[in-house]
Amino acid sequence: MSRWLKALLVPLLLGGLVAANVGVGIAQAHNWGGWHWDKGGSAIHINENHSGGHTSQSVAASENAYSTIGILYNSRLSTHTDISVYDGAYGNTGWAGLATIEDSNWDWGCWCNDHIGHAHAKYNTSVGYSSSSIQGVFCQEMHHGRGFDHDNAGDCMGLGYFSGSSNVLNGHNNTDFYNRYRNH
Repeated sequence: MSRWLKALLVPLLLGGLVAANVGVGIAQAHNWGGWHWDKGGSAIHINENHSGGHTSQSVAASENAYSTIGILYNSRLSTHTDISVYDGAYGNTGWAGLATIEDSNWDWGCWCNDHIGHAHAKYNTSVGYSSSSIQGVFCQEMHHGRGFDHDNAGDCMGLGYFSGSSNVLNGHNNTDFYNRYRNH
């Protein structure tokens, strides 16, 4: 191979690798580990079951997600679904909300078990939060159940961790969700 071709090829390869890494970084922004649903495209349907004494706050958090994230479609069902959302008096546990992956499935893309099969989003009524804060806890735990981690973007994903956080999702969450699921 000629010297001038090598001189041209090396910068092109390095540029391609840098561009690929930037794309990976954007697509993995605020992901909750490798957890994600095996869903993709222009409409992501995640079914939820809301129960307990604070369903008005959990439903408000769900409706906020539906109106904030352009490709997310939440359906509320009365049966066992993708994400079970509920509350209970769990006592002095050190947590106001808790998200758990209850069932996972195999992902051939990484040869690992990181597809969410079923998640729980819980609010601990023992902490005695205001209605707005309860909505924020449900917002955060349900978004964990969609595969996202805490962030400092002024939304519910920073509630309890960063000052200036709110009880709702924002445009940043729409971008993260879109980048995570549009081509999965």
